[in-house]
Amino acid sequence: MAYLIFNSDNNLVKIAANDSDRDSQNIVLSDHSVVSISDDDFLKVKTNASEATYDGTNVTITDISDPLIETEEGLKITIQNIIDAISYFAINNQDNTLYTPLNNYKTTLENFDTSSLTFPLNKSWEQYCSENSITFYHPLQIP
Repeated sequence: MAYLIFNSDNNLVKIAANDSDRDSQNIVLSDHSVVSISDDDFLKVKTNASEATYDGTNVTITDISDPLIETEEGLKITIQNIIDAISYFAINNQDNTLYTPLNNYKTTLENFDTSSLTFPLNKSWEQYCSENSITFYHPLQIP
């Protein structure tokens, strides 16, 4: 069972693949709406193939028609933003269960050669990772 976590304004703020990841988010869950979704819907959101909206009662998963990265520079910015988020998380969270897997992903990102790809990528970075068996985390999975 996977989860989407929405704030009081019904904006998606975190996603979690399982109970452990949900509980590792460094947020007060009772202050948020935590909605369980299928693993298939979670994968769609995690890969940026779909977006999730919440009206306070129901979650709607809507496909994104064109989730592409147009330039190598755009991909470099995307990757650097993820590296920065993981670095910030790692400062005070060595005991968090996501610490090691996120740092492993950070190492993968730091060593990824963006010049090996052809642009436009015609997919999100997360879709690329999923299709190429790269273990990845969506930015909303980072506590």
